[in-house]
Order: sequence, then C-alpha cells, then structure tokens
Amino acid sequence: MDLYTVRKQLNMGMPLTSINLRVTDYSRVSTDHLEQKKSLQNQVEHFEQYIKENPNWTYVKGYVDDGITGTSDIKRDNFMNMIEDARGGKFDLIVTKEISRFSRNTLDSIKYTRELLSYGVAVLFVNDNINTALPDSELRLTIMASMAQDEIRRLSERVKFGMNRAIERGEILGNDLLYGYKKDKDTGVLKLIEDEAKVVKRIYELYAVEELSLSKIAKTLNGEGLKTCQNKKWCISTISRMIENPKYKGYYCARKSEIVDYMTKRIKYFEKDDWVIYEDKTRISSIVDEDLWERANTRLASRKKAFSERKEDKSIYKNRYLYSAKIYCGQHNTVFHRREFRKNKKDITWVCSEYLKNGKNTCDSPNIRESELDAIFKDLISKLQIDPKDIINTLMNYYRHLEIDTGIDEEISSREKEINNLYTKKDKILELSIQGDLSNEEFYERNNQFNDKINNLTKELNKLKIDKDNLKITTDKTKELEDILKSKINSKSTITKIISFLLDHIVVSKISNDKYNMELNIFLPYKDNENKKLQPILRSSYEFKRGYDTQGTKRYKVYYQVNCYYCL
Repeated sequence: MDLYTVRKQLNMGMPLTSINLRVTDYSRVSTDHLEQKKSLQNQVEHFEQYIKENPNWTYVKGYVDDGITGTSDIKRDNFMNMIEDARGGKFDLIVTKEISRFSRNTLDSIKYTRELLSYGVAVLFVNDNINTALPDSELRLTIMASMAQDEIRRLSERVKFGMNRAIERGEILGNDLLYGYKKDKDTGVLKLIEDEAKVVKRIYELYAVEELSLSKIAKTLNGEGLKTCQNKKWCISTISRMIENPKYKGYYCARKSEIVDYMTKRIKYFEKDDWVIYEDKTRISSIVDEDLWERANTRLASRKKAFSERKEDKSIYKNRYLYSAKIYCGQHNTVFHRREFRKNKKDITWVCSEYLKNGKNTCDSPNIRESELDAIFKDLISKLQIDPKDIINTLMNYYRHLEIDTGIDEEISSREKEINNLYTKKDKILELSIQGDLSNEEFYERNNQFNDKINNLTKELNKLKIDKDNLKITTDKTKELEDILKSKINSKSTITKIISFLLDHIVVSKISNDKYNMELNIFLPYKDNENKKLQPILRSSYEFKRGYDTQGTKRYKVYYQVNCYYCL
C-alpha cells in the first residue's frame, strides 16, 4: 500500500471500502472452550464474508490463533506468520474485531501497528473504529489498548483473589492433570485411578527402596510403554515433581507458587516452609504411606544437595567446552549452561542458568544453538578480515614467549660462581684454623654458615637446571604445535582454537518480546581499543532455519542481530 496516497484519499472523504486493497483478517480466542471455538468460527466467517462482499477488495486468506492468550505474542504462531507475510508484501490491510483480539499489551499494539505501517500495511479495528492508516490513529489506539491491558490486569487480580479464598476454604485446586487421581467435579474430591495409582506407588518403591536413579526409573517406564497423564514419555523432572508432591501421601497442598506479573507471567516459587500443607485424607486418598514418602524425599533432597554442591565448583566446568563461562544472560547476568538438544542430540543448546533453575517463566533470554554460534563466528572471522594464518602466528608468538632468553643460563652461572666462592672461603678459614689464627669455635661457626649458604644455593641451582630442561621440552612442543596448526589450518579444531582465542564473552538478549529474534553482543580481546569507547566494530544479521518438523511455525526461523565490540 502507498500510505501517502491512501491517506490523501481518506482525507478527501473517500471511504476505505472504495480503495483497491488486498485485505486479510486476524482472529483469536484465548481458550479452547466450546463457546470460544464457536466465537472464533463466527469471527472467521464474518470477516471473510465482509471482505469478499466488497468489490474493491481482494481477499487474502486470514490468520487464526486458537486458544492463545493475547498478553504475549511469543506463542501466537499465526500472528507472527502474518507479520512475516506483511513484510513480504502479501496484503495491504488487516481487518480484526478489536484491539483486545490483536493484543492486550499496549506496547505490543503500538509496536506491531508501527511495524506493519513500515511495510505499507494498515490495521482496521472494526469494533473500536480505528484505522491505523489515519494520522490520529495512534493516540486512540494507545488509549484503547491501555484499557484492554488494564482489563487483563483486573482479571488477573480477580483470579488471584479467588484462588486465595479457595485456599482459605480448603478447596482442592488444579485440574485433572495429576497422575493417579481423577477430580470429582461436584465434590472436588480426588479419587484414585487404580492403574495409575499402582504406577505411582511403584515409582516411590523403585526410588526409595530399590534406590534406582530417576533416569533409570524413567527409562523403565518408557520401556514398558507407559505414558504420563498428558500422554507423554516419562522424564526426570516429571518423576522428581511426583515424588515431592504431598498429595500422594494424602495431604492438602497449595500456594506453592504465585504469578508475580500478569504481563510477563513471571512466577515466584515459594520455599516449602511457606506452602499451605496439612493432612486431608478424607478428600485426598493416599497412594503411598508417609514413611515411604519421607524416605523417597529424604533421598531426593540429599541427591539434589550433592548435585548443587558439585555445580558450585565452577572450576570443573569453566573450560570444559568452547563456550563454557563465556555466554551471559543480558537479563540476569548469569552464565548459560550447555544442554543436549531435544531427542536427537545432534545439536547443542546453551540455556540461561536462571531459566534452568526456576523455569521458562523466570527468564526471557532465548536459547542459543551451538551450531548457529559456530556459523556466526566463521562468518565474523571473514568479515573482520582475520586470516587464520595471522591467528596462528599470534598464537605461536604467545607460546614463543617461553623461548625468549629469560636469563636462566646467567642465573645458573651466577649460582655456580657463588658456590665456588663459598668453597674458596671455606678453604681459607680451614687454613687459618690450621695456622692457629682462628679458634676452633669460630672455625665451626663460620664453616656451618658457609655450608648452609652452599646448601641453599645448590637447591636453587638444581631448580634452575630443571627449569632449563623443561624449557627445552616446551620449545620442542611449541614447534610441534606450530607444525600441527599449519597442517590443519582450515580444520574444525583449528577454527575452534581461533574462536577460543578471539572470544572474550557474549551477552544474549531477545529483541522485543520475540525469543526467535535475538541480539548477541560479542566482545573480542583481539586487540586493544585505542579510543576506549564501547562502539561496535561490526554489525551483522543472520537467519537460520531449524528443521523440517517446525515448518509453518514461528520456530522454523530464528534471527540474530550481532554487534561486535573490542573489550575495554
């Protein structure tokens, strides 16, 4: 769309429906309830008919997100596909019901309408009577979006208030997704599912009595074809949470966590001492007795503590991998940890430690694929005009400092001369003693002093000689290393050495609310920054595709904005 021409036509009184445009629509409901699904179907049918009935408009198939919240765009795959198609120029106008269907976040509403206008695409909010092609639309959009955002805040507060009152009344919260139980909708009582209850008890016995590991238990259950209540495979985290759940011993348990911010959905997890917990076997049938539950949890707590202590010894992990202790979260300033990617283990993912510790709702930083990092650095080496041969020479100069004449031969010669001088002095005092010019007491005192000095100098001399031998070995190894690097200058191992030499650290953050659109600030210690100003020496953008199984979704493509700096 030519925005200038359209605005001119609108200002002259021409209705939007009289302008030739390619028009699509966007519809969304936030739950998968039957009533909402009917509402969604009505939205889709209404807008398709509304667009097709206008002879000046060309219909472009619409975009639908079913059962997705409007507070965040991250999970709205079709919304993001629509933005991407707008960038590609597939349509001129988006018709949607109201601002709350588009986004309940004021900043997102403004951000995306501005982005769409930059692509020549306007948005028509039918119920709110806002057309973003008009110059005054942003003020009205801001007001209406703020009202929609405040509505979800009030809804969040009402839900939180209702849950707290339910806890005070002792109502059992949650849905049917608790393995081993079925919640009676009328009474709220948790009733046993016998087959699942047997599996739960078996898990406790395998862990507490037979002392199998969590991974071994998961492997056993999966090998028998058993599934969780969500019809998924068993994993360590699922079994760990099951063992820690007091409901399995017939206890009421609530207020384990609370949503801190209704927009970010950030969750605060409370310590166990702050949980609301008490025995309630009349409404929650116990699957395991308290003794077995305590044994399992004592062992689990002990193993978690041991694992935590091992993790705190960072010296074990600091230099284990190429990017170890070099990738930092821009949000929390915590390091990223290495994880094998999903099932196939063909790629490695680096994840913020805060994310791993407290869950995905606590950290907004995106996960980084190691293969993508490697590709970025290979390109950076080229763009920075860094010749691998120069890097090898630099590395070798660093190693060759060990070959520089450190004066070790002079020190050896000096120690030998001092020792010889002391022996000469010993001979002299012996001669004086024989001639009677030196008493026996004075002779022994001086002689012992000379012997102590000789012993100390001899030790220093022997150490210097060992250092000289080691220096020769190091020199030989340095030459061997240089030969290896030259012979494998373009090999993966050499490139890895170059990246390790170039990289000081990386700071990761996401751009806006999109975890698939990320920013890397890379800091290089390759040379001193003469201006002492933190200014990027290079900016680059990269796009990667992530596998056939994600095609058609937002996860299929990721984008990196890379800024390179020299360390101050």
